[in-house]
Formats: sequence, C-alpha cells, structure tokens
Amino acid sequence: MAGELPEDPPVREMLDWMMSTWGMSKSDLARMFQRTQSTIHHWLNTGQVSHRNLMKIRSSYYFLHDARDPHANERKCERCGRWLPQKEFRQGKAICHSCENSRTLQYYWAHREEQLTKRKAKNWYNRRIASS
Repeated sequence: MAGELPEDPPVREMLDWMMSTWGMSKSDLARMFQRTQSTIHHWLNTGQVSHRNLMKIRSSYYFLHDARDPHANERKCERCGRWLPQKEFRQGKAICHSCENSRTLQYYWAHREEQLTKRKAKNWYNRRIASS
C-alpha cells in the first residue's frame, strides 16, 4: 500500500482523503490539528499552509495510511521546489541556501557598477585624489 501513495500530495488532497475516509468534518480536523475551522477552510480552499502545519498534515496523512512519510525530515524549497534536508535552510527561511545564494549573486551582478561607484564616491582618499 505504501508504494501506491504519491510522494508529494497536495494539501487539499490529503485533507479531503482524511475527511472522506475517516468521516471527519472541518471541526474534527480543526480539533485534530489544534486549529480553527476557518483555518481548515482556508487550507482546503487555497492550499496555503505554513511549513509546520504542512508537516503535521503530512504526518497524519501517512500515519493514517500506515506508511512512512518520504520527506519526514525535509523541507520543500519555495523557489526551486526540491525537498532538501532541514540543514539546507536558514532558520525562518522558506528558500534553500543555494537559491538564496543564487539570488544574492544575481542582485550583485545586476547592480555591481552602481555599487562600485557608490563605494568609490564614499571613500575619502578617492575624493582627495580627484580634487588634486
């Protein structure tokens, strides 16, 4: 049965499965996840869930299927969409180190000349040489 499960099911699919299979209502899910009914409603409509809540939902989904979550100790990068170990993310960040670094490099190269001229203008020794 574990082989039949999708590796990365959408939030709505997991919650709908729990509701239909186990006869749960939104209020039952709210009690199960210790959230409000409006939060459950928001999850079902938008699929937008924080990482912590996503891991709770995934954990329950795979537990009720009597299977192991293939991404139990991982986090999904919001930029590249890959599942990576927790250590690949800075605390509180939703994108991995490599995406964060590539974004920083892109900004650096796009604004390099502008930054260099600002730095040169700030240095007192450059001003002194220019006025001589």
